[in-house]
Amino acid sequence: MPTRTLMRPPEMVEANLVARAFSSRHFLKLVEDTGKVGFWSADLRSERLDATPGLYRILGLDPALPVTFAFGLDMIHPEDRAEHGDQIAVLRSGQPIQREFRIVRPDRTQRWVLHHAEVILGPDGRPVQGMGVIFDVTSQHETMNALMQRHDRLNALLTATGAILWGTQANGEPTEMTQWMALTGQSFADIQGLGWTDAIHPEDRPRTHAAWMTAVEHMAAYNTEYRVLCKDGIYRWFNARGVPVLNKDGSVREWIGVCLSVPGRSRYGAVLADPPRPTAPPAAAPSDAAEEVLIASQIRAARAISGLSKDDLAQRAKVSVSTLNRLEDPGSAVRARHDTLLTVRRALEEAGVEFTFEPGRKPGVREA
Repeated sequence: MPTRTLMRPPEMVEANLVARAFSSRHFLKLVEDTGKVGFWSADLRSERLDATPGLYRILGLDPALPVTFAFGLDMIHPEDRAEHGDQIAVLRSGQPIQREFRIVRPDRTQRWVLHHAEVILGPDGRPVQGMGVIFDVTSQHETMNALMQRHDRLNALLTATGAILWGTQANGEPTEMTQWMALTGQSFADIQGLGWTDAIHPEDRPRTHAAWMTAVEHMAAYNTEYRVLCKDGIYRWFNARGVPVLNKDGSVREWIGVCLSVPGRSRYGAVLADPPRPTAPPAAAPSDAAEEVLIASQIRAARAISGLSKDDLAQRAKVSVSTLNRLEDPGSAVRARHDTLLTVRRALEEAGVEFTFEPGRKPGVREA
């Protein structure tokens, strides 16, 4: 043993011997056991190449089968062969390669591979040796294709419904509102903060602002209707809906929503006339006057009698929790829409309560 080795502490000598026991072949096997990588080397002046077990696994070949450059090129997918069938010629010219393409294995299954190869030059400066590594990247392509498919489906759905997609930061600051800008003609600078509400009809603006602020504050679903001044100068009705996207800790990461065109509404919200219908005996229903004077305390009391939570009532009436918060707040400066009050009242009556409006007495509620 050399003198320098003898001078080392015994524990260092022992550690060095253990390290030498793990050859490059051991490390190669450790990497290839992932099933995603394989190696090859070859004399570029011949056709035969040496492949590792990992490469045989990726190619779907029997390890006893000899592999040649020609055989490998024949495995390239027919649609990719015109673009990537020159790889061996490129290597033999002395140039490295990095290509991504499909292969068709003997069992007719397809895989995506990433091929990276280098050349070694001989004493005369000509390429004599090649070595390469092939990665199986099929899973990455499948994931990307799935995302693209979902993206295409979403775009198709938005086109079919005429929906306007929008998104904001957790604090409500606009981020993704390209379609809104196309609808209204506003610029990205115009919509910042609450600038997007400038395109909403002045009569609907306070109610819209209150609904949005309530949703953001309580991390609740957002659902309201308003008139939008479109780029052509005409106001049109839209139903705006949005939900918070939450992080794992329950905090809001962002908001995502859509604006859906409301059919049957014309400029300034006038309801278009319906086609004539056969007359029928009027059904028993609460009077319009009673619906108009439904007050906050009645709704709170009716929920208490029926045992409905705000979430339950919102689901039955098909309104947002933020809308119910405003309806039950006697100090709210935003006046509820007639049809919203009607749907909430009907949902509560179906739950077993009756609203009373007796002359000379305050509006009340009781079990039906």
